[in-house]
Amino acid sequence: MGKRERRRKRERGKNPSPRRPVTPEPIVREFPLDAPRLRVVIKHDAPEDAQRISALYWEIKDDGTWARTVGSIGVAGDISAVAAAHSYATLLNCPCANCSEPISVTNRSWANKVGGKNLDAEAPAYLCGECTKIRQQEETERKQRAAEQKRIEREHEQQQAERLQRLVAHVLADEGRKTEPADPLPKDSPLALALYVALISYATRNPGKPLPSLTSTGPLGWTGDAEQDRELLSDLYHAKLLALAPESPPQAFTLSQDGDGIAFFSTEVAWRVVGGLTAAQERVTKIEDDLRTRPGPEPAEAREAFTALVDRLEVLDISGYLDNLLTKKYGYPAVPEARREELADVIRKGFAHGYTSGQMICFAWRAADSAAAWKERNPRMGPPEAASASVTSLNGKIDKAIELHHSIPEYEAPRWHASPLALACFRRLHADIRRVYAREVIGACTQCDHLGLKETVHPETGADTVWRCTHPVEIPAQPHGEEEPSGRDAASDPAGV
Repeated sequence: MGKRERRRKRERGKNPSPRRPVTPEPIVREFPLDAPRLRVVIKHDAPEDAQRISALYWEIKDDGTWARTVGSIGVAGDISAVAAAHSYATLLNCPCANCSEPISVTNRSWANKVGGKNLDAEAPAYLCGECTKIRQQEETERKQRAAEQKRIEREHEQQQAERLQRLVAHVLADEGRKTEPADPLPKDSPLALALYVALISYATRNPGKPLPSLTSTGPLGWTGDAEQDRELLSDLYHAKLLALAPESPPQAFTLSQDGDGIAFFSTEVAWRVVGGLTAAQERVTKIEDDLRTRPGPEPAEAREAFTALVDRLEVLDISGYLDNLLTKKYGYPAVPEARREELADVIRKGFAHGYTSGQMICFAWRAADSAAAWKERNPRMGPPEAASASVTSLNGKIDKAIELHHSIPEYEAPRWHASPLALACFRRLHADIRRVYAREVIGACTQCDHLGLKETVHPETGADTVWRCTHPVEIPAQPHGEEEPSGRDAASDPAGV
C-alpha cells in the first residue's frame, strides 16, 4: 500500500460516504404455490388488514378458480374497494397480444374477463398496461391527425365555397348583360325554335318570373324527354336566346374540372329571356311564320320534324292518361310493356282520322271503363289482364267510331293528369301549320290559288314573289260524323272524376 492509498483511506475514515436509501419492496404472493397462475403485488405501505384482505381476495385454488367468495371475506363492495386500492394481480398464463408480457388486472371480474374461469385462457384481444397506454396514445394521435385533416378540409371547402360564390356572382352579372340574341336565328335547330315559342308562351302567362328549371317542371318537362329538353335548352342558350336567370339556386353551379372556371347543371338553373318579352314575342311571330310558310327543303324538314315531335307528345299524353286512369281510379297496373307499342299505334290511328286530343281522352276513358266492366264480369281475370284489355277496348272503340261515323264528345283531362308543358302550345302551332296546307281550307280560301300560293311582296327584298297563303279568313270547320246515340258518356264525364 502506497502513501496515496493510505491517505485516501484516512480521508474516508474521517468522512464516511452516506448510505443510499433502501427502496421499499412491495409484497409479492403467487397462487397456487405449486404451479402459479396469479401473482399478487401488494403495496409496501398497505396496512396489515389491507394486506390480509388483498391476499384473501386474490387467492385461487389449484384449478385457477377463486378460493373463496368476496362475500365470505366481508362486505363485497368494501372488500373489492380495499383490494383494488392496495393491490393488483398479474395473470401469468395470459400474455399480452402485442408484447407477450403477462397482463395485469385490478379486480376479479376483469381477471375472469381476460383469463376465463380458470385464469389460463389465451387473450388475443387484450393488451398489457404499457401496450394499452401506447395504443391509447396512438389512437389519440390518430384522432388528432384526423381532426386536423378535417379542419383543413373544412377550411378548403369554405375557401372553395367563397370562391364559387364570387364566380357565380360574376357569371350571373355577365348573363345579366346579355341583351341581344344571336343573329340570325339558328335555323339548323328547328325543334329548339319550337321550344322557344313554348317558352315565350309560358313567360307571357307568367310575367316577371324566370323560366323554371327542368328539375322543377316535373318528370315530363317540356317535351316529355329530359335529354331532349337539355339539348334544346342548350341550343337556345348558345344562340343567346336564353340566359341564366339570377334566381338560379347555388347548387346549380360548380367549379370546372380544372378549377379555373365555373360550370352549371342545365337541369338545375333557371332561365331568362334575352332581349325582353316584347322583342321575344316579335321573334316568336317570325318563327311561327317561317314554320308555316317558308319555302324550301330545310323548312319542309323542319315542319316534318316538328310534326313528329307533336305526334310523339300526343301519344305520350294519351297513354299517360290511360295509365293514370288505370292506376289511380281502378287500382290496376299500367298498360303492360308488351302492349305499349300497340297502344301507341292505336292512339296514332285515332289522331290520323282527325280526332282531337279531347276526343282521344274520351276514347281512353271509355276503354278503361269497359276493361273494368269486363273484369267484373269475368272473376278469373285479374288487374293485369284488365290493364292489357284496355288497349284492345281502345282499338275497338276507335274502329267502331270510324266505321259508323260516330260523333265523339271532347273530354277535358282531370286535374291529376300532367302533360308536357309545351304540348298545349305545340298543338296550337301544329294546327296552324296544318291549316295552311289543308286542301279543304285552300279550296275555300278566296285569296290564294289552287296550290295555296298568292302573289305578294318579299318582306326582305321588296320584290314581287309568290308566297304561301295563311288563309286569314276564318273558314268554319266541318262536323266530324253524327252524334253517337248513347247517353251514358254524358253522365260519366271523367272531368268530374
